[in-house]
Amino acid sequence: MGDDAEYYLEQQEEQSRFEQACKQAREHDEWKRNRKFLFCWADGSDGEIVWAWEPRSTILEVFSDLNIDKQLGSDYFLANRIPIEGDEIDLDAEYDSHLETNNLGDRKFIDGLEFLIASKEVGATHEVIVFSRYDSDRLKVEAIRQKNYAKDLKEEMLAEMLQAMVDTIEADTHSNTFVFARAL
Repeated sequence: MGDDAEYYLEQQEEQSRFEQACKQAREHDEWKRNRKFLFCWADGSDGEIVWAWEPRSTILEVFSDLNIDKQLGSDYFLANRIPIEGDEIDLDAEYDSHLETNNLGDRKFIDGLEFLIASKEVGATHEVIVFSRYDSDRLKVEAIRQKNYAKDLKEEMLAEMLQAMVDTIEADTHSNTFVFARAL
């Protein structure tokens, strides 16, 4: 009887570990689904996530304002597809729906990276901006300005994103071109 009881307890512990692992996987999937990621490619390297947040709604024209109004960055565009390496984040479903319903449109190549240009805001999945190392100081000033004048949590988070971009540029002392893509 002792062996049966021991076996039963081991089975219950195994079931408990399995249920805990399933719960953690569901929580992680939910976390990924609600997050909006900021990717960066430095001199054409593999992209990496440099910042993430959970906005309540789509926020458009953040990089557009930087590029057009503030004259920061050398290029800006909306993209339907960005060059993500690996399967860290499953964005395939997001892209597949856009590729099936939209014309593939123009492609843009930056440092060997291929981006699919969105023909209109409605179909875009990412907002992309290109900075050089020399944009860092002006971007830092803009991040500080936005933080100082933030009226709500959304504006504070956007200022934090700009600071993360500055930190990324300043941490990489060997690269000259930084391509940032933020999920819409």
